[in-house]
Amino acid sequence: MKRYLLTISLLLLALTLAACGNTGKDSSSGSNAPKETEAPQTETAAPATRVYKHFYGETSIPVKPEKVVTLQYASQMISVGLKPIGAASHLLETTDPAFQGIEDIGPPDDINFEKILSLQPELIIAGDVEQDVYDKLSKIAPTVVIPWMDYDVFGHVQVIGDILNRQDEAAAWKTAFDEKLAAAKAKIADKVADGQTVAIYRVDPKEFYVYGVRNIGFTLYKALGLQPPAIVQKEIDKDPNLWGIPISLEMLPDYDADYVFVTLLDGEETSKRFETIQAGSLWKNLKAVKNNHVYKISMDTWLGYTPHDIEVQLNDAVNLLTQ
Repeated sequence: MKRYLLTISLLLLALTLAACGNTGKDSSSGSNAPKETEAPQTETAAPATRVYKHFYGETSIPVKPEKVVTLQYASQMISVGLKPIGAASHLLETTDPAFQGIEDIGPPDDINFEKILSLQPELIIAGDVEQDVYDKLSKIAPTVVIPWMDYDVFGHVQVIGDILNRQDEAAAWKTAFDEKLAAAKAKIADKVADGQTVAIYRVDPKEFYVYGVRNIGFTLYKALGLQPPAIVQKEIDKDPNLWGIPISLEMLPDYDADYVFVTLLDGEETSKRFETIQAGSLWKNLKAVKNNHVYKISMDTWLGYTPHDIEVQLNDAVNLLTQ
Protein backbone atom coordinates (compact mmCIF):
# COMPACT_ATOMS: atom_id res chain seq x y z
CA MET A 1 0.00 0.00 0.00
CA LYS A 2 2.86 2.40 0.91
CA ARG A 3 4.59 1.49 -2.33
CA TYR A 4 1.40 2.39 -4.25
CA LEU A 5 1.04 5.79 -2.48
CA LEU A 6 4.70 6.57 -3.17
CA THR A 7 4.22 5.84 -6.85
CA ILE A 8 1.16 8.12 -7.01
CA SER A 9 3.10 10.92 -5.26
CA LEU A 10 6.01 10.70 -7.66
CA LEU A 11 3.64 10.79 -10.63
CA LEU A 12 1.88 13.93 -9.32
CA LEU A 13 5.25 15.67 -8.74
CA ALA A 14 6.36 14.90 -12.30
CA LEU A 15 3.11 16.33 -13.69
CA THR A 16 3.51 19.50 -11.60
CA LEU A 17 7.07 20.10 -12.81
CA ALA A 18 6.01 19.53 -16.40
CA ALA A 19 3.23 22.07 -15.99
CA CYS A 20 5.69 24.66 -14.60
CA GLY A 21 7.96 24.18 -17.61
CA ASN A 22 5.13 25.04 -20.01
CA THR A 23 4.02 28.39 -18.51
CA GLY A 24 5.73 30.37 -21.34
CA LYS A 25 8.35 31.87 -18.99
CA ASP A 26 11.97 32.26 -20.16
CA SER A 27 13.82 29.95 -17.79
CA SER A 28 17.09 31.85 -18.30
CA SER A 29 15.71 35.31 -17.36
CA GLY A 30 12.47 34.69 -15.56
CA SER A 31 10.74 37.13 -17.97
CA ASN A 32 7.10 36.76 -18.97
CA ALA A 33 7.79 38.29 -22.47
CA PRO A 34 7.44 35.96 -25.41
CA LYS A 35 10.59 34.98 -27.27
CA GLU A 36 11.60 37.24 -30.19
CA THR A 37 11.11 35.84 -33.64
CA GLU A 38 12.92 36.98 -36.78
CA ALA A 39 10.90 39.19 -39.12
CA PRO A 40 10.40 37.80 -42.58
CA GLN A 41 13.05 39.11 -45.00
CA THR A 42 11.75 41.46 -47.73
CA GLU A 43 13.63 43.15 -50.58
CA THR A 44 13.82 46.98 -50.52
CA ALA A 45 11.62 48.37 -53.27
CA ALA A 46 13.56 50.11 -56.02
CA PRO A 47 12.69 53.82 -56.45
CA ALA A 48 10.12 54.51 -59.15
CA THR A 49 11.57 55.78 -62.42
CA ARG A 50 10.37 57.25 -65.69
CA VAL A 51 11.99 57.83 -69.07
CA TYR A 52 12.91 61.44 -69.85
CA LYS A 53 13.85 62.62 -73.35
CA HIS A 54 16.62 65.23 -73.54
CA PHE A 55 19.46 66.47 -75.76
CA TYR A 56 21.48 63.24 -75.65
CA GLY A 57 18.57 60.83 -75.93
CA GLU A 58 16.37 59.12 -73.36
CA THR A 59 17.35 58.49 -69.74
CA SER A 60 15.58 56.65 -66.95
CA ILE A 61 15.34 59.09 -64.04
CA PRO A 62 13.70 58.97 -60.59
CA VAL A 63 10.05 59.99 -60.59
CA LYS A 64 10.60 62.36 -57.66
CA PRO A 65 14.34 62.96 -57.18
CA GLU A 66 15.57 64.67 -54.01
CA LYS A 67 19.38 64.47 -54.22
CA VAL A 68 20.25 66.39 -57.38
CA VAL A 69 23.46 67.95 -58.70
CA THR A 70 23.31 70.62 -61.39
CA LEU A 71 25.90 72.20 -63.67
CA GLN A 72 23.59 75.02 -64.77
CA TYR A 73 20.15 75.25 -63.16
CA ALA A 74 20.54 75.94 -59.43
CA SER A 75 18.30 79.03 -59.36
CA GLN A 76 15.60 77.27 -61.35
CA MET A 77 15.70 74.29 -58.97
CA ILE A 78 15.40 76.52 -55.92
CA SER A 79 12.51 78.34 -57.59
CA VAL A 80 10.55 75.08 -57.76
CA GLY A 81 11.34 74.18 -54.17
CA LEU A 82 14.35 71.86 -54.34
CA LYS A 83 17.84 73.02 -53.37
CA PRO A 84 20.55 71.08 -55.25
CA ILE A 85 23.08 69.21 -53.14
CA GLY A 86 25.85 70.33 -55.51
CA ALA A 87 26.26 72.96 -58.22
CA ALA A 88 28.91 74.42 -60.53
CA SER A 89 31.05 77.20 -59.05
CA HIS A 90 29.64 80.09 -61.11
CA LEU A 91 26.14 79.35 -59.85
CA LEU A 92 27.25 79.89 -56.26
CA GLU A 93 28.81 83.34 -56.76
CA THR A 94 26.04 85.07 -54.84
CA THR A 95 25.28 86.31 -51.35
CA ASP A 96 21.69 85.13 -51.60
CA PRO A 97 21.05 82.90 -48.55
CA ALA A 98 18.92 80.58 -50.69
CA PHE A 99 22.17 79.20 -52.16
CA GLN A 100 23.94 78.55 -48.87
CA GLY A 101 24.81 74.94 -48.10
CA ILE A 102 25.16 73.85 -51.73
CA GLU A 103 28.40 71.98 -52.38
CA ASP A 104 30.76 73.43 -55.01
CA ILE A 105 31.52 70.88 -57.76
CA GLY A 106 33.94 73.09 -59.65
CA PRO A 107 33.70 75.37 -62.72
CA PRO A 108 31.94 74.18 -65.89
CA ASP A 109 35.25 73.74 -67.74
CA ASP A 110 36.87 71.76 -64.91
CA ILE A 111 34.14 69.75 -63.22
CA ASN A 112 35.19 67.81 -60.12
CA PHE A 113 33.75 64.41 -60.95
CA GLU A 114 35.11 62.89 -57.74
CA LYS A 115 33.21 65.50 -55.73
CA ILE A 116 30.00 64.71 -57.56
CA LEU A 117 30.53 61.01 -56.93
CA SER A 118 31.01 61.64 -53.22
CA LEU A 119 27.64 63.42 -53.07
CA GLN A 120 25.88 60.28 -54.36
CA PRO A 121 23.24 62.14 -56.38
CA GLU A 122 20.08 60.47 -57.67
CA LEU A 123 20.10 62.75 -60.71
CA ILE A 124 22.39 65.21 -62.51
CA ILE A 125 21.03 68.11 -64.58
CA ALA A 126 23.47 69.71 -67.02
CA GLY A 127 23.37 72.54 -69.53
CA ASP A 128 25.59 72.65 -72.60
CA VAL A 129 28.15 69.87 -72.13
CA GLU A 130 30.15 67.81 -74.59
CA GLN A 131 29.50 64.12 -75.15
CA ASP A 132 32.54 63.01 -73.15
CA VAL A 133 31.46 65.05 -70.13
CA TYR A 134 27.95 63.67 -70.40
CA ASP A 135 29.33 60.13 -70.55
CA LYS A 136 31.36 60.67 -67.37
CA LEU A 137 28.42 62.19 -65.55
CA SER A 138 26.13 59.36 -66.64
CA LYS A 139 28.45 56.84 -65.00
CA ILE A 140 27.86 58.60 -61.68
CA ALA A 141 24.07 59.04 -61.88
CA PRO A 142 21.28 59.41 -64.46
CA THR A 143 22.00 62.65 -66.33
CA VAL A 144 19.79 64.89 -68.44
CA VAL A 145 21.12 67.71 -70.62
CA ILE A 146 19.03 70.84 -71.26
CA PRO A 147 20.69 73.27 -73.72
CA TRP A 148 20.72 76.79 -72.27
CA MET A 149 19.53 78.55 -75.42
CA ASP A 150 16.50 76.32 -75.92
CA TYR A 151 14.39 78.24 -73.39
CA ASP A 152 13.94 81.68 -71.86
CA VAL A 153 13.75 82.24 -68.09
CA PHE A 154 10.13 81.12 -67.88
CA GLY A 155 10.88 78.06 -70.00
CA HIS A 156 13.88 77.14 -67.86
CA VAL A 157 11.73 77.05 -64.73
CA GLN A 158 9.03 75.05 -66.47
CA VAL A 159 11.40 72.39 -67.84
CA ILE A 160 13.21 72.01 -64.52
CA GLY A 161 9.85 71.67 -62.80
CA ASP A 162 8.99 68.90 -65.25
CA ILE A 163 12.27 67.03 -64.74
CA LEU A 164 11.89 67.16 -60.96
CA ASN A 165 8.17 66.34 -61.13
CA ARG A 166 7.41 69.66 -59.48
CA GLN A 167 5.11 71.12 -62.10
CA ASP A 168 2.78 72.65 -59.52
CA GLU A 169 5.68 74.42 -57.84
CA ALA A 170 6.86 75.79 -61.21
CA ALA A 171 3.38 77.12 -61.92
CA ALA A 172 3.25 78.69 -58.44
CA TRP A 173 6.57 80.46 -59.07
CA LYS A 174 5.24 81.86 -62.36
CA THR A 175 2.07 83.10 -60.65
CA ALA A 176 4.08 84.84 -57.91
CA PHE A 177 6.46 86.35 -60.48
CA ASP A 178 3.56 87.64 -62.58
CA GLU A 179 2.23 89.45 -59.50
CA LYS A 180 5.61 91.15 -59.01
CA LEU A 181 5.64 92.10 -62.69
CA ALA A 182 2.19 93.65 -62.44
CA ALA A 183 3.33 95.77 -59.50
CA ALA A 184 6.49 96.84 -61.34
CA LYS A 185 4.60 97.75 -64.50
CA ALA A 186 2.18 99.88 -62.49
CA LYS A 187 5.10 101.86 -61.04
CA ILE A 188 6.58 102.74 -64.44
CA ALA A 189 3.30 103.22 -66.30
CA ASP A 190 3.47 107.03 -65.94
CA LYS A 191 7.16 107.17 -66.84
CA VAL A 192 7.32 105.33 -70.15
CA ALA A 193 4.42 106.25 -72.40
CA ASP A 194 2.80 103.92 -74.90
CA GLY A 195 4.74 103.92 -78.13
CA GLN A 196 8.02 105.00 -76.56
CA THR A 197 10.97 102.71 -77.18
CA VAL A 198 13.81 101.35 -75.09
CA ALA A 199 17.22 100.31 -76.43
CA ILE A 200 19.96 98.38 -74.65
CA TYR A 201 23.60 98.95 -75.62
CA ARG A 202 26.66 96.99 -74.60
CA VAL A 203 30.13 98.43 -75.04
CA ASP A 204 33.12 96.09 -75.36
CA PRO A 205 36.73 97.09 -76.07
CA LYS A 206 36.33 96.32 -79.77
CA GLU A 207 32.61 95.67 -80.25
CA PHE A 208 29.28 97.44 -79.78
CA TYR A 209 26.12 95.38 -79.29
CA VAL A 210 22.42 96.10 -79.18
CA TYR A 211 20.67 93.56 -76.95
CA GLY A 212 17.72 91.39 -77.93
CA VAL A 213 15.43 89.54 -75.53
CA ARG A 214 17.89 87.49 -73.48
CA ASN A 215 19.78 88.59 -70.36
CA ILE A 216 19.20 92.35 -70.00
CA GLY A 217 16.66 92.28 -72.80
CA PHE A 218 14.48 89.71 -71.08
CA THR A 219 13.82 91.91 -68.05
CA LEU A 220 13.02 95.03 -70.06
CA TYR A 221 11.27 93.54 -73.07
CA LYS A 222 9.69 90.25 -72.05
CA ALA A 223 9.13 90.89 -68.35
CA LEU A 224 8.25 94.60 -68.24
CA GLY A 225 6.84 94.61 -71.77
CA LEU A 226 8.79 97.66 -72.94
CA GLN A 227 9.11 98.22 -76.67
CA PRO A 228 12.47 97.85 -78.46
CA PRO A 229 13.34 99.96 -81.51
CA ALA A 230 11.54 98.75 -84.63
CA ILE A 231 14.75 97.47 -86.21
CA VAL A 232 15.43 95.32 -83.13
CA GLN A 233 11.85 94.07 -83.02
CA LYS A 234 12.19 92.77 -86.58
CA GLU A 235 15.19 90.68 -85.52
CA ILE A 236 13.33 89.39 -82.45
CA ASP A 237 10.46 88.34 -84.71
CA LYS A 238 12.96 86.22 -86.64
CA ASP A 239 14.60 84.80 -83.51
CA PRO A 240 12.47 84.74 -80.31
CA ASN A 241 15.63 83.99 -78.29
CA LEU A 242 17.75 86.74 -79.87
CA TRP A 243 20.75 87.56 -77.66
CA GLY A 244 22.10 90.63 -79.40
CA ILE A 245 23.17 92.35 -82.59
CA PRO A 246 26.75 93.56 -83.21
CA ILE A 247 26.70 96.94 -84.95
CA SER A 248 29.17 99.57 -86.08
CA LEU A 249 28.92 103.01 -84.48
CA GLU A 250 27.84 104.45 -87.81
CA MET A 251 24.64 102.40 -87.48
CA LEU A 252 23.85 103.75 -84.00
CA PRO A 253 21.21 106.29 -85.20
CA ASP A 254 19.20 103.36 -86.62
CA TYR A 255 18.99 101.92 -83.11
CA ASP A 256 17.97 105.16 -81.42
CA ALA A 257 15.27 105.05 -78.71
CA ASP A 258 13.45 107.20 -76.18
CA TYR A 259 15.25 105.44 -73.35
CA VAL A 260 18.66 103.77 -73.39
CA PHE A 261 20.21 101.32 -70.95
CA VAL A 262 23.96 100.94 -71.45
CA THR A 263 26.38 98.49 -69.88
CA LEU A 264 30.15 98.17 -70.18
CA LEU A 265 32.41 95.16 -70.17
CA ASP A 266 34.83 95.51 -67.26
CA GLY A 267 38.20 97.09 -67.96
CA GLU A 268 39.95 100.40 -68.49
CA GLU A 269 40.02 99.90 -72.25
CA THR A 270 36.23 99.71 -72.39
CA SER A 271 35.81 102.78 -70.17
CA LYS A 272 38.09 104.84 -72.43
CA ARG A 273 36.24 103.69 -75.53
CA PHE A 274 32.89 104.68 -74.03
CA GLU A 275 34.25 108.13 -73.19
CA THR A 276 35.25 108.52 -76.83
CA ILE A 277 31.78 107.40 -77.98
CA GLN A 278 30.08 109.86 -75.62
CA ALA A 279 32.18 112.70 -76.98
CA GLY A 280 31.05 112.04 -80.57
CA SER A 281 28.12 113.60 -82.41
CA LEU A 282 26.46 110.23 -83.10
CA TRP A 283 25.98 109.70 -79.39
CA LYS A 284 25.07 113.29 -78.54
CA ASN A 285 22.31 113.33 -81.15
CA LEU A 286 20.45 110.31 -79.73
CA LYS A 287 16.97 111.12 -78.38
CA ALA A 288 17.68 109.47 -75.06
CA VAL A 289 20.89 111.45 -74.63
CA LYS A 290 19.19 114.77 -75.42
CA ASN A 291 16.37 114.02 -72.95
CA ASN A 292 18.66 112.69 -70.21
CA HIS A 293 17.12 109.23 -70.47
CA VAL A 294 20.33 107.20 -70.49
CA TYR A 295 20.86 104.72 -67.63
CA LYS A 296 24.22 103.10 -67.03
CA ILE A 297 23.78 99.66 -65.51
CA SER A 298 26.17 97.11 -64.01
CA MET A 299 26.93 94.04 -66.07
CA ASP A 300 27.44 92.09 -62.85
CA THR A 301 23.81 92.77 -61.94
CA TRP A 302 22.23 92.60 -65.35
CA LEU A 303 24.01 89.85 -67.24
CA GLY A 304 22.55 87.04 -65.12
CA TYR A 305 19.67 85.13 -66.66
CA THR A 306 18.10 83.20 -63.82
CA PRO A 307 14.90 83.71 -61.80
CA HIS A 308 16.87 85.20 -58.91
CA ASP A 309 18.81 87.54 -61.25
CA ILE A 310 15.66 88.74 -63.00
CA GLU A 311 14.03 89.81 -59.74
CA VAL A 312 17.07 91.95 -58.84
CA GLN A 313 17.11 93.47 -62.34
CA LEU A 314 13.39 94.15 -62.17
CA ASN A 315 13.80 96.20 -59.00
CA ASP A 316 16.78 98.05 -60.47
CA ALA A 317 14.87 98.92 -63.65
CA VAL A 318 11.94 100.33 -61.70
CA ASN A 319 14.26 102.41 -59.51
CA LEU A 320 16.07 103.85 -62.54
CA LEU A 321 12.95 104.64 -64.55
CA THR A 322 11.15 106.28 -61.62
CA GLN A 323 14.04 108.34 -60.21
